[in-house]
Amino acid sequence: MSLLSVKNLTCVQSFKTLFENATFGIDEQDKIAVIGPNGCGKTTLLNLVAASLTVPQKEITMQKGISISYLAQKLLFNPEHTIQEHLFQTEAAAPKAMRAYHDILKIYENDPSEKNGALLADATDEMDQHNAWEYEDRVTSILKELSITTTSSKMKELSGGMLKKIALAQLFFNQADILILDEPTNHLDLRTIEWLEGMLKKYQSAVVMVTHDRYFLNKVSTKILEIDQEKLFSYKGNYQTYLEQRELRYAVQDKEEQSIQSVLRVELAWLRRGPKARSTKQKARKDRVHAMIDRKGLTPEKVFALNVNERRLGKKICELKNVTKSFDKKQIISSFSYTFTQGERIGIIGPNGVGKSTLLNLITDRLTPETGEVDVGVNTNFGYFDQHSQSFDLDMSIFEHVSQIGSNITRHDGSTVSVSKFLEQFLFPAPMLKTPIGKLSGGEKRRLHLVCLLLTNPNFLLFDEPTNDLDIQTLSILENFLMSFKGCVLVISHDRYFMDRVVDQLFVFNSNQKIIPFDGNYTDYGDTLKEIQNLKMKQDAAQAKAKSMPPKTVTCLTNAEQSELKKLEKDIEKLEKEKEKLTTEYSNSGVNTSVSNEKSIQIYAEIGKKIKTLEITLESKMDRWTELADRV
Repeated sequence: MSLLSVKNLTCVQSFKTLFENATFGIDEQDKIAVIGPNGCGKTTLLNLVAASLTVPQKEITMQKGISISYLAQKLLFNPEHTIQEHLFQTEAAAPKAMRAYHDILKIYENDPSEKNGALLADATDEMDQHNAWEYEDRVTSILKELSITTTSSKMKELSGGMLKKIALAQLFFNQADILILDEPTNHLDLRTIEWLEGMLKKYQSAVVMVTHDRYFLNKVSTKILEIDQEKLFSYKGNYQTYLEQRELRYAVQDKEEQSIQSVLRVELAWLRRGPKARSTKQKARKDRVHAMIDRKGLTPEKVFALNVNERRLGKKICELKNVTKSFDKKQIISSFSYTFTQGERIGIIGPNGVGKSTLLNLITDRLTPETGEVDVGVNTNFGYFDQHSQSFDLDMSIFEHVSQIGSNITRHDGSTVSVSKFLEQFLFPAPMLKTPIGKLSGGEKRRLHLVCLLLTNPNFLLFDEPTNDLDIQTLSILENFLMSFKGCVLVISHDRYFMDRVVDQLFVFNSNQKIIPFDGNYTDYGDTLKEIQNLKMKQDAAQAKAKSMPPKTVTCLTNAEQSELKKLEKDIEKLEKEKEKLTTEYSNSGVNTSVSNEKSIQIYAEIGKKIKTLEITLESKMDRWTELADRV
């Protein structure tokens, strides 16, 4: 059933057409993703749909009584409010009844008078009437799933990741008919992103979202809306099927373009003969020719290969020697040592707040370690793309700003390219170069920051959440560049697709302030954790089975078999203890950090193999034990 329909919606901002004649519908349980380059109007489209309840648009119609909840990129809040005050500031009936009930309950507990008892009874009736008990259960469940253990902290004290969690919790409390989400995965850790995937997949209401997370798109979306060259195209299916269907669309467009060009050649030859428009037919023919010439062509997106000059790295790049860092007496990083080598592409993963950004700031000398040393080579030139884009002169044009770095850009093969041509590689076409920076979208400013960073020719690149606010097309260009980059790359990202493509090893932050190297990408790491969990489940099942078997007196076995049975029991107990120790060590990333990092990585990789070997041996002995025990 259709909840909302958009027909022939056009949007023009600052004399720039974002999209025209956009037409689509939102049905029950739709999971729609809106994609397209930064600045094409994705957020604007979400804003128009979200605001249509209070600011009606003639092009947007909806069912009567439809409710919409909107998660904007930037959360608005009173910094002095507590989490609880922020979460329940809505005037919806259920949360309002819940607030009133808990307020009078506190009063009644201190003063159980007849008057307060009557007020509590009224508040209880209100809870029943608005089904607020179910609402309260849903609130408690969602807060627990998001690991929000306290609601007394002030909003101004929260990290970006926690603020996003609060916004998501509030969104799911209210269960609107349509959820509109603008970059919902930004600032979230991997665990919360996976939780959000699960919530949206089972969520019964419709969802419209903008996100750059391609794994997220693939798992959640059932329909894709693409804004391409001021037009809106609709595709059924997830991100993978969208890519396949888009290629078919490009093939059809290319065939149509060839057909138009063929007709134009004939018509232009006719025009060159100079026919006089003496008849209505001749005039109409001329008009059709000019219409074909002036048409807005739809051409497939260009895939650029980024090519910049790379500064040579020295023999010594960067060495961390027993680095320790604390904040407010809380240790964040403990005795971490590592020597970077040329060509390494390392991803950093771990929950929000464990110190990932701190490590990058220590390496780049933005922070000073309490103990230990960061020894940087003389030829090492850092390029740090942090979470906050650089400050721009908003009145300056894109071309003017980049020209301050140089009029020509030198590539790694020694050839040069103009600033305008280089900007085109980063999706800033020539007509856009005179645009003041202040008129760019947040994603376009982020992309410009990246361009300026790469123009400094760094040989050690550090990225702190580079995928936030960048569109998929820009991410693909950046990924291709980083995969061929000859220097060092260190990346903090919650974008699993980006991490899988770019990095080949990880720094894993655990809860003990230890940073453990892991050889592989994010998917490899996730698969390893699943293997550990499966092994632990098998171990628990084997132990439960062994404990459930009643003690028996051996009477039907030979002396040799009785001795074998007793030995098997001792062997099984010993193997289970050994495997439990290894599994705990592996799960907690408990690699011996006193040895060299190269040796540490080797030990870490081999522990998993030892666990599997033990499992095979243990299973064999358990089978033999069962065989003998059954004969007792």
